[in-house]
Amino acid sequence: MLLRWILMASMLYSVGSLAQSQNVFNPQAITVAIDKTPVSFNPFADDSLMSLQFKHLLFDPLFRWDDHKNLQGRLVDHWERLDKNTVRFFLRENVHFHTGNLLTSKDVIWSFEQAKRQSDTSFLSKLEWVKATQQFSFDIRSSLTDIQLLDHLTNLFVLDSTFYQSHANLLDTSPSIILPPVKTLPISGTGPYLIQQYNPILGIVVVANPHYWDSEPEIKFFRFMRINKPQSRLFALLADDVQVSYGVPNETAADLEENTVKNLVKVPSSDVIFLTINDKLSPILENEKARKAIHLAINQQGMLKYILKDNGQVHPSVMSLADNTLMGGKDNSSKEIMPEYDLDKAKALISTMDIPKTMSLLVKLDDLGNTKKVAEALTKMLKRIGITVVVQEIDSDDIWRNTNLYYDLTVSTWETRLMSRDNMFENLFLDSDLADYLQDKFKQQGLSNNFKSQAGYFKSLQQNNWVIPLFYQDKIWAQNDKFNLQEIFSSNGIPYWSLFKIKKQLEISSKKEK
Repeated sequence: MLLRWILMASMLYSVGSLAQSQNVFNPQAITVAIDKTPVSFNPFADDSLMSLQFKHLLFDPLFRWDDHKNLQGRLVDHWERLDKNTVRFFLRENVHFHTGNLLTSKDVIWSFEQAKRQSDTSFLSKLEWVKATQQFSFDIRSSLTDIQLLDHLTNLFVLDSTFYQSHANLLDTSPSIILPPVKTLPISGTGPYLIQQYNPILGIVVVANPHYWDSEPEIKFFRFMRINKPQSRLFALLADDVQVSYGVPNETAADLEENTVKNLVKVPSSDVIFLTINDKLSPILENEKARKAIHLAINQQGMLKYILKDNGQVHPSVMSLADNTLMGGKDNSSKEIMPEYDLDKAKALISTMDIPKTMSLLVKLDDLGNTKKVAEALTKMLKRIGITVVVQEIDSDDIWRNTNLYYDLTVSTWETRLMSRDNMFENLFLDSDLADYLQDKFKQQGLSNNFKSQAGYFKSLQQNNWVIPLFYQDKIWAQNDKFNLQEIFSSNGIPYWSLFKIKKQLEISSKKEK
């Protein structure tokens, strides 16, 4: 049945956009199916315009996270703290941009200025100043801790100031989808790849940078093919039109692994689905027992099993992926009690109070359709304790911001690129779908919006069942079983394609080392 379904869908798929693209891209490339093609090549653009995998493909940051929660210096060779507020950074001294221009501290300072002008980030406002000290060194003065500062610097990509000062429009103008394929797209970073061909509808081909400072990548060409729907990406993989695919649907992952020679790679991420409870419409929800009853009625492990097919995790702490190592701290989240599911307890609590028989739920739809399924599951679970849930689905950020405080329940997702615990909390409070809700809670409690108190305050919201992290979602990739795909991801789920290798090449390299 599975194979018949796959065959039929593959036939439909084969007459689509892929067939039209065969003459557009380099046939020698490793082909990767992706959901979105960059529509900007400014590394300070929002991730929705240029995802992190492409930022790391074409540019280099000052630091990056490896796959074991360790910070790696990239353009920074080493650093030292001069005093309580000042850190000095020393650049690698033989790094060149794609144009051949030498990387210096002048480019770093200019990139900070561009980031401040073009990015919407609170991090840059916390820096007192950034100054060049020598050709290859610069100082940053701020009140941030080491882990906070270095974590933020993983997102500071350095631009060729000489090139971009003469081509300023390249940072401000997005490529148009109505233009023909671009064969020479001028950019100048220090990254491992250069753009060879680009079409915002079909995808992008990149070629290895032969002068890359960290040695030329083994894969000379990548073709990133834009295929919107997860099922279509899966069919392309099964038809061997692509060698790697992003975003395999959860419901087909197990069958894919059992019935084909394709290999799944499940990448843990900070992508969490939240349930919030609000008492504006139903004052009874201010009662902690009412919120407790709702939480007891929710089978989080069951949702993980049947919605994500166990491709994720339920965790008592929303910061389970956060890093605390540079502060010498210990992660005590493993000692926290896992969420309890007890339908009888929930019914007993409900019977003691006059809780509304109908509640409203606002769900922010996600690309994979998981929040919709979560809302459907919550509707069935709460029905068992006598609560009818009326669901409103939206996919608009503006509508969400204007209405999310006026529903009894909300379901939304949050994912952050940051790894420091303090930075993650700040991102959650400032730049997530929960931001309005959390700040409203601050006001209700008469608390000042002091980010040093966020961790403790958020923990109390969890303990008192105002905010419930339902589960984390793994990112599921699939590949032909001849690559090292599982080894190229950072600890926060970013693929570093310059690390991608064919297993035969790995075996040859291993023999040479011996």
